[in-house]
Amino acid sequence: MTYSQVLASIQSTSWPDFAVFYIFLGGAMTCLGLSSTFHTVSCHSEKVCADWNRCDYIGIVTLIVGSFFPMIYYGFYCAPLLQAIYLGMISLFGGATIVVAVASHFRSPEFRWFRTGLFIAMGLSAIFPIAHALIIYGWRLCFDVISLNHMLLMGSLYISGALIYGARVPERWFPGKFDIWGSSHQIFHIFVVGAALVHYYGVTKTMAYWHAQNHSCQKEIELMVPS
Repeated sequence: MTYSQVLASIQSTSWPDFAVFYIFLGGAMTCLGLSSTFHTVSCHSEKVCADWNRCDYIGIVTLIVGSFFPMIYYGFYCAPLLQAIYLGMISLFGGATIVVAVASHFRSPEFRWFRTGLFIAMGLSAIFPIAHALIIYGWRLCFDVISLNHMLLMGSLYISGALIYGARVPERWFPGKFDIWGSSHQIFHIFVVGAALVHYYGVTKTMAYWHAQNHSCQKEIELMVPS
């Protein structure tokens, strides 16, 4: 089921539903757009390569932050204060990550694992809102209210891709064999696209669940039925 199909099937959606989805979608498009531009122009000159490499890092952060928005919005659908706290947390974390990632000092090859670890840590900060949601709703209901299974799969894909990229596998084992196809960077991008698609599907399921079960926030959590 696509996002458009979900919107067409329910009447209770409002502007925040559109906003959080398009923030996520915009983050994904920004990430992939900046990355593809970087790879296209990186051979132009050292300066152009360095400038667009910074844009590439900014795109990664934008995707991570954008992915948080629908998860936090629906995870705390009836708790605006918690929404604000966690959205503020990831936004500040994202801003700090951009400042560090684009600094000239940290762009050198010897800081590759530092940058990789920074992006992984940023993604793993989702543990805090997810743990909070588990306390509020319980394990079973979280598969619906935040689409926990999709969240876990998405996180696994992002982390796996980042580790492959950081380890430079498989080209480190077979130098010169993956210069055109099959390099770690290409594998990383495949994992990123897969994770974004998984999250897209999870967001549509979560939105459909909330609007079917408790869109007005008048039902007690104990009365919400797992799908």
